[in-house]
Amino acid sequence: MKLTIQESRDMLREAGLRSTMTRISVLRQLWEETRPVSHSEIVAAIQDVGDQATVYRSLLTFVEKGLARVASNAGGIARYEPVRTGEEAHQVHPHFVCSICNVVFCLPESTVITMVIPAWRERLHHAKLQFVGVCLECK
Repeated sequence: MKLTIQESRDMLREAGLRSTMTRISVLRQLWEETRPVSHSEIVAAIQDVGDQATVYRSLLTFVEKGLARVASNAGGIARYEPVRTGEEAHQVHPHFVCSICNVVFCLPESTVITMVIPAWRERLHHAKLQFVGVCLECK
């Protein structure tokens, strides 16, 4: 889903953050991604906006303020995804990490939801579950 500049500004303001061009660009890029992405992937996507350190600090601030979360730390590389609300909300779900290309993919909630006792599902706020293997492209 694409965020408009105004929607990005509104989200930043609601989180108590100033709307800088770098923050707006990083937030918009996170929302456009279909999978968790690393700092370097975001830097490459928004090349002309801010330096690497500023992008990194923006990501850390977004995690602190609840605008993003670290979906995976596979291979020592943090990969981020936006925290969505409403119909766009990302439920607790597992991830698949390719051991060759290190790309992280979101797996459907149904992949593991049957493993969680229904009474506990409603109490679960977050979980980190990763499957590691070889993706279809690397196979």
